Amino acid sequence: MNSIYPHCEVIAAYTLSDASGNTLAKSTPETPLRYIHGAGQMIAALETAMSGHQAGDELSVTLKPEQAYGQHRSELVFEAVRENLPAGKELHIGMTLTPGGQQGKFSLKVVELTDRGAILDGNHPLAGKTVTWQIKILAVNLPDTDWQEAHQPIKWVNV
Repeated sequence: MNSIYPHCEVIAAYTLSDASGNTLAKSTPETPLRYIHGAGQMIAALETAMSGHQAGDELSVTLKPEQAYGQHRSELVFEAVRENLPAGKELHIGMTLTPGGQQGKFSLKVVELTDRGAILDGNHPLAGKTVTWQIKILAVNLPDTDWQEAHQPIKWVNV
């Protein structure tokens, strides 16, 4: 049986909960957690906790904000004037804006509408929260020989 080690594919079922035990996210049989270990696709502290485990193992990993999604940063909450917001789009509280389109690397949540525009929050929704991952490792697959090409977080191109 394979243990989790760098560049292997890990498939796991999970439940993510907050410090009060409220479920924040949960995998389904159709959408398990799937990542390449050591490729920068996973929260580093969670990846470290999973290292060495095998298919069938179950673990509970509690992460403090600085280990998971970071502390809530007040400087990421700001007012954007209407001229700097998407033209022709009606804004509402709770909607998410993704600068750069769907390929954007961050999201801004509309938290309040103002006379001049909107208050936006660039923090991760779980910033400032302690979270617990309940994980059952379903499979550990040998690395694909092309794992770097398929799973490289940044691809460089010559122009």
